[in-house]
Formats: sequence, structure tokens, C-alpha cells
Amino acid sequence: MIKVGIVVQRYGAEVVGGAEVLARNVAERLNSNGFDVTVFTTTACDYITWSNYFHPGESILKGVIIKRYKVEKPRDIKKFNAYSEEFFASDSGDRDEQQWILKQGPVAPDLIDALRDEQKDHDVFLFFTYLYYTTVHGLKVITRPTILFPTAHDEPPIYLKLMRDVFHKPDALFFLTAAELNFVRKQFNPVNKMELVRTGIDIDYKKTVAPFREIYMIYTPYILYAGRLEKGKGLELVFQAFQELKKTCLIDLILIGKQLMDIPRTEGIRYLGYISENEKMSAFENAVISVQPSSLESLSITTLESFSQKTPVLVNRQSAVLEEHVKLSGGGLSYESVEEFIEQFKKIYYHPQFREKCGQKGYEYLIKYYSWNGVMKKIKKGILSLLS
Repeated sequence: MIKVGIVVQRYGAEVVGGAEVLARNVAERLNSNGFDVTVFTTTACDYITWSNYFHPGESILKGVIIKRYKVEKPRDIKKFNAYSEEFFASDSGDRDEQQWILKQGPVAPDLIDALRDEQKDHDVFLFFTYLYYTTVHGLKVITRPTILFPTAHDEPPIYLKLMRDVFHKPDALFFLTAAELNFVRKQFNPVNKMELVRTGIDIDYKKTVAPFREIYMIYTPYILYAGRLEKGKGLELVFQAFQELKKTCLIDLILIGKQLMDIPRTEGIRYLGYISENEKMSAFENAVISVQPSSLESLSITTLESFSQKTPVLVNRQSAVLEEHVKLSGGGLSYESVEEFIEQFKKIYYHPQFREKCGQKGYEYLIKYYSWNGVMKKIKKGILSLLS
């Protein structure tokens, strides 16, 4: 039996995050396919503070062994953001890059020690996300075959000098989109194996007795945003465009996810907070469009979830990943300005046949490229090739 170690900064049923959910899906599916999987992670649940939430030690979730290690100290996100702003504005020759990684976190020295000591009991290690202490320092101590899922995109930390080692140390790099692969190739020119494996999406959901509209008493057509509400996600432009749209269109803007920024008190904007997974899928199904305004995406699960419900998307063209999704699929449109957002929205809002066609194309794209069976076949093949 092949023994797989998975290293990720957070892990658990309560943990929300693209890379973390990917790690859990891969771990559980490898385990159900006969691999012996152990996850090495921290006791943190949220990425804002890295506060110790889970109990340290060993536990089991859906057959997967989890080993959690304490985070040395929590992060003050306001102080860290202020530090990062000054850090990346300074001359690269004056930066202490290791200090930035330590402040980024989650700092868990016991986890690194465990990887060093226990690696002899594993055949291969899978690391998820290039960005954090657990990957930067974890890769340094591993001498067994390694695979990194970078979930990389164009952002300041990826240009740190120390990241060259992060992208050259693993034996293989597995990517979620062609845009991500091409960006990493251009930035680092890795000599190790590079493979586009993508990720799987569960497209079936149990329809609730009462649909989303009825549960939340929504009687107007709506645009849906699902994800973290925070600065840097491009939501300011969406709010501005919506205020203009509201003057001529009967439309609401529904927001779901964790609120980390102020929301304008504009008529028609409704924030619902967290909702159940089934309700979220129903929300996608009933939306006119879903919007993904971030310019920094390594995959965008919400875009694929929208496709799963045959709902077209409106995305930020500055994200190469999002532009790849809509161009390859035909499942939506992209924009760069408030004016173009309004123009592209109206193309879908006023043309129901075009909307239906986009939704169907998005769904077909999802089925073709993002089924778990196909994705896991590539991942298993990649693991076996490293061990042969």
C-alpha cells in the first residue's frame, strides 16, 4: 500500500478555502482508492488569525489520519497587512524574506519537526499552496518524492527570491488551470515535471423542499456573489456598477460568504452570510448570473459551481484564470470597467436565449474537464510515475 503524506496549512470539515478543500478532497479520494493517507496540518481553522482551534494530536476524518500541530502565535491581520504593504514597497535587496514568511504564518515548528522525523514512513508527499510557512519550510526537510499543488497566481509574494526554491524543490508540480501552469513556467522555468490535473467539482446537490428564493423571500431577479467579502476581491467595482444598473434594471445583488469589509447600504443589495451547501447551489441555480470580480484567482471554485447549475458568469478579465474559463467554455463574459460590466450584464439579462446557451456551455465545459474521476486518474498516475 502506498503511503501518502499531505501537507496543508489548515484541514477539516469546518475549514473553508479553495486549496484546503482541494487537499481534503484529494486526501479522501486517495484514501478510498487504497492509498494510506496521513495529513500533516496545524490546529488553525481560520487564515486571518491562525488561532489554535482544533486540538493538537491525531484524529480521523472520513478514514483519513490527521496530525495537527499548534501554531506558535496568532496573527494580527491589520499589523501584518501594514507590514506587508511596507515590505513590498521597499527595495527587494533590503527585504528580509524569511521574516515575511514567519509573519505570514502559520508558524508551527513542531509540524516541520514531525515531517523531518516521520517522512521515512511515507512514500510520497503532496503539498498544497506555495504561499505559507508550512510549504516553504516543509519542503526543505523532505527528502522523499514530493508533489506541489501551487495554486499560484500573479501576486507580490510569488516574486520573492526564496520562491525559486519552493518551485524547483518538488519532483512534480500539479496545476489547476493552464493559465496557472503557463504563469509558473514563465516565472520560474521549473526543471521538474509539470502537469495540468485540474480539480473535480461535485455537480449534484440535493434540492431542498423550498427553493432558495422561497427560503430567503427573494422575488426579484438577482446577481449572485459567493465568497469572502473583503478588499482586494474587486467588489467595489461591482457595487458601483450595481448602483447604475439599478436605475434601469429590475435586479438585486445577493452576497453570501464571510464579511470582512463594509457593504454599501444600497437598495437591492442583500447580504445573507453563510448558508448551507444545498442552499448555495440553489442560489446559483436561480441567479441570472454569478459574478467573480477578483483579479487574483488560481482556480475559482465558485465559477465552476455556477457552471454546475448552468448559470453563466461575469468575471474580471484581469484574471488570466477566469478569462481562460469563459473563453474555453463560452459560459459567460468578462469585463474590465464599470461601463463594461453594465454592458456585458445587459447582454445576458435582456437575452434569455443567450443566457441559456452560456449556461449550457459552462455545464458541458465542467463535465469535460472537472469530473473527479478524470482528475483522480491523473493524480494517481502522477504519484505512481514518481515511485516507479
